[in-house]
Formats: sequence, structure tokens, C-alpha cells
Amino acid sequence: MTQYMFVLGKNWILSIAELIACLENRGINVKITDHSRTMAIVDIDQTLDDESLAEIQTALGGAYKIGTTVMVLERNLVKRAFPKRGSYKSRERDRLLKCPWVEIVWPKPQGKRVEFGVSAYPLSNRDNIDLSRLTKILSEAMKHRLLDRGARKAAYYLYSEPDRRDPDRPPTALWPQTISKHNLLRPPNAEILIGIMDSDVYIGRTLVVYDSMLQQYRDEARPFVTSEISTSPKICRTLLNLAGVKEGDTVLDPFCGTGTLLMEAALQGIRVRGIDLDPDAAQGARTNLRWLGQELGQQIDYSIIRGDARQVHELLKESVEGIATEPHLGPVWTEKPDRDTAISTMRELTKLYNEALKSMVQVLRDDGKIAMTLPVIQSTGGVVRMDTRPLLKGTGLEIYRLIPKDVVRSVMKKDKDLVLRPERERIPERKWGQVVQRDVIVIGRG
Repeated sequence: MTQYMFVLGKNWILSIAELIACLENRGINVKITDHSRTMAIVDIDQTLDDESLAEIQTALGGAYKIGTTVMVLERNLVKRAFPKRGSYKSRERDRLLKCPWVEIVWPKPQGKRVEFGVSAYPLSNRDNIDLSRLTKILSEAMKHRLLDRGARKAAYYLYSEPDRRDPDRPPTALWPQTISKHNLLRPPNAEILIGIMDSDVYIGRTLVVYDSMLQQYRDEARPFVTSEISTSPKICRTLLNLAGVKEGDTVLDPFCGTGTLLMEAALQGIRVRGIDLDPDAAQGARTNLRWLGQELGQQIDYSIIRGDARQVHELLKESVEGIATEPHLGPVWTEKPDRDTAISTMRELTKLYNEALKSMVQVLRDDGKIAMTLPVIQSTGGVVRMDTRPLLKGTGLEIYRLIPKDVVRSVMKKDKDLVLRPERERIPERKWGQVVQRDVIVIGRG
């Protein structure tokens, strides 16, 4: 049994659901043994090699670092050593400053030049441990510990700018591009991960990080970009994992737009099929996939059809292992509509999706899944969500429960906002400021 640390994206619940699906799709038995809003601690019944870890990291949309645990400490020890308020306990701080994990991460540092970073991830933004002081003082202590053990040189990096995702979060974690820029994953260099949980603090070493620069290049360099709001590559990867597709499978996106989801699938060696009613979008998807194949220097198995998602079974002459899509979400509102307008829009979209699902299920293999987003409209009269009963009526499909309870170890959380409720039917995927938000669901024949 090996224990891994997964640094989660901002939507931590969706990140955990995707993580479970991604690993189980690969035949890996997992157990979520602890978690915070920023990290999941996962027990896996095998040790994954570097190639497998890199492939998993590439596939994940909701986690951007993977590490392995080297030591577990009591939270109270760390809290007394680095309290956010009040004076610290000298004995506890002295124990931490011995940095006993240094011997595990660097068993033979003699004569080597070592560069490293320390990234600490809080339980939540209300954590009562002073993470800024923790990362700075531990980094200095680790530097001296390495020099005392014979390292020729030891230097560390700190991230000192505000968190771009959450300005209120202390700047205590290095971004993946910083790690890549300074080669911190190339031995003897290393990044030390510190995950703060309710009862324990996990110390680990980063094994692989998400290549954000490559993602930025694909987003900016692809030849066809629409001016309309498009699905983010991260949620595309999440939908692909929840749909259960993997290398060698065929996936369908019946509302493919310019092909963002299909590009993410193709990067994982998945055969891709797309349908879109808009001829410009369909041509844009073809152009983007052709460009991606040229960039990769390999042939991509793709087919893009201009057509209506409600006629999938007539347009697509083959079956698929899975379907992943963000369908048409209705009008792009700049201001909240009134509740009656929102309800009317939701009724029209429900009819569209229901008819499309009746057609999709005819090309979906018996054990296949459909992962999709549903609109959530913020109206002047409150939130309007889609009722799944009329959505699925007559389709023969049912909703899959997300985050299976037998995968999550029961961990008491003092903060109710940290409770991970299993067996949920939908998980919100919010983009603050947008009138139309999203829920993520997975459906299948049951």
C-alpha cells in the first residue's frame, strides 16, 4: 500500500470525484483516507511508476500536483510550533526544525548542489496555523540541515505573490510553472509538500506536476478560437474521467463546438467523434484537431459531423465507450433574468437534452457512461436548477452516484464545510460572476 498526496483544484469536491473515477478507470483500487479543501490523501494498493503518474496527472483536470507521503505528524504539534495567534511552544518548534524527513528525501546529499521548495496547503482559509512562517522557517532549517549533512550547496524558493485564485489565501505554495522553471523535480532537487488536515499533517515529496505552460500554449496557438464562452480544458478532462473513457476508447461529444474537449481526449490517445449544429464550429473543430495532430507529430483518429445532437443515432454509424459533453447552456446573459424567464429557458433546455439523450443512448455501449454539465441559472427570483426526472424520462438512463461511500474513509471534520458527503447525484461547478453556473452529473443504463 502506497500513500499519495493529490493537490486539488479550487472545486475540491469535484476534484475528488474525478480523482476516484480516473484511478478506478485504470483498475487502481483507492481509498480517500483524509482530505482538506486543498489536498486529498489517497491510499493505493500498488506503487505507481513515473510513467503511470505522468499519464494520470495529464488526464486530471482537478488536481495539479501528485506527491507521496514520507511522514505524518500530529496537527497539534505543528499548531503549537507555528500558531497564527499567540506565542509558540519552543519544544514543539525545536522538534519540527530538526526536519526528520530530510534524511528520507535526501539520504545521501554529500557533495551535491540541492535546490528545493516547500509548499504548504491549509485545511481551509480559516486555518489557525501560520503557514507563511511555517514555510519560511522550515525552508531555512532544511537548508542548514542539508549543509550539515554534507551538501555542497543548498538553496530554496518561496512563492511571495498573492494567490491568483484566492487573494485571501497565504502565498505558501509554489506554482507548477515555478517548479518546472527551476527543475525542482530533478534529483537531487525536490519540492516538499505539507498538507494540513484536521488531526494530522502530512509531509511528502512531489513526484509530478501539471504542465500549465503546455496548456497555455495549446489554448493560445490553436488556429480556431470562438469568441463565445467555451468549456475550460480542466472541466473537459474532468468530464472525460467521469465518463470512464481511456486510451484506445472512442468518446463522443454531441455538442462539440470548436473541439476543446475532443482535443483533451486526443492528447490521451482516445479516438474522438464530434457533432455540432453550427457549421463554423464543426469546421473549427476539424481545423483544431488537424493542427493538434501536426503539433504532436502523429495521426489523430477523429471525425467531426455537422448535425443535430438529437439525431446522433442517424449521424454516427458506430458505437462509443463513453459520451462527455457540455451541451448548449441557453442564452448568454450579462444580467440575471427574472425567474419566469429562467424557468421557461430551463424547460426548453430540458426538452432539448431529453431528445438528445434518447438518441445518444442508441450509440452508447451497454456499460458506457455519459458525463455532462447542466445549467444552473441565477435569476432575480433565486436559483433555477434542472429537474432530472423530465430530463431522463423515456431514455432508459439513470443518474450514477458520485464519490462512492466505500471509497471514502469516514473522517470527522470539525468544520461542516469540509465534510465530504458521498453518494451525491450532482456536483456544482461554479464560475463566480456568471449568470449561468453548472452542475456536473454522470448517467448510464444502471
